[in-house]
Amino acid sequence: MLAIVSVFAEELAASRPIIGRWHGSVYILPNITHPRTLSGMTHERWMKERAADDWALWPLVACGTREACGAPIVAPLVAIDHPLGTDGGGRDVFARLVYGTRSALLVSAFAVAAFVALGAALGAIAGFFGGAVDFFVARAVETLSSFPVPLLALVVQALVPRAGVWSLVAVIAALRWTEVARLVRAEVLAVSSLDYIVAARAMGASPLRVLYKHVLPMTISPIVVSAVLGLGQIVLLESALDFLRVGIPSAPTWGEMLSESRDHFGAWWLLLLPGALVFASVTATNSVGEALRDALDPRTART
Repeated sequence: MLAIVSVFAEELAASRPIIGRWHGSVYILPNITHPRTLSGMTHERWMKERAADDWALWPLVACGTREACGAPIVAPLVAIDHPLGTDGGGRDVFARLVYGTRSALLVSAFAVAAFVALGAALGAIAGFFGGAVDFFVARAVETLSSFPVPLLALVVQALVPRAGVWSLVAVIAALRWTEVARLVRAEVLAVSSLDYIVAARAMGASPLRVLYKHVLPMTISPIVVSAVLGLGQIVLLESALDFLRVGIPSAPTWGEMLSESRDHFGAWWLLLLPGALVFASVTATNSVGEALRDALDPRTART
């Protein structure tokens, strides 16, 4: 459900219609195509400047995430146009929650893909070839694992001149790959001594072919489970960094909304609503990860 919300964010909350006719031209999904003629368009301006034959199909909330669409700190269910209220800048809370879902899932997906790819590659190489490669990878894993990830991410994000989505993804990938590397290395060490691996080597298969065709497929299950469980952990980390205002500066996020609740003590909806979404996303990913772990475990499947 969270993924569906993030994909169809423009159909749930936007300052331009889903489809509409404006001064003789029909626009389809202008929130995605961004036509120049509708630049800066808002619901209020559309209603004021529309012609007699103009029409529009609006999202559930006709408000974006940046512009002020109402009075500051309006409680939920008080204003019809803002069912979940507004924040200190008069921005619609529903719209910011919807686009915050997209921010959280995109950052988590990119970060997980990056650190899983890096950790799986280094762990497989270290476990399969051993020797000096295994020594250096193991020392790197031990060194990075000794530091708290949130603290290092906080320091790096604070020192980066232009912190953004990609800097946050790079920081998370550089710090979290050790968990996957340790897991994949252990799986590769266990698989490398099996009879069919020895037979493949005896038949003249190159080391890279043995690693790619016979060893790595046996590590897919733990990698998938680790990736799914990592989504919830990245959501927590990204929300914590945004709460401290060193995360994603230019996008609406749940952590930013939680941080804003400190400036408006009585606005409980700025604390409860994004906090509930963080809780729901972490619980959902953990539940899916545990279910995948049970489904992909051959011992559990036999029982």
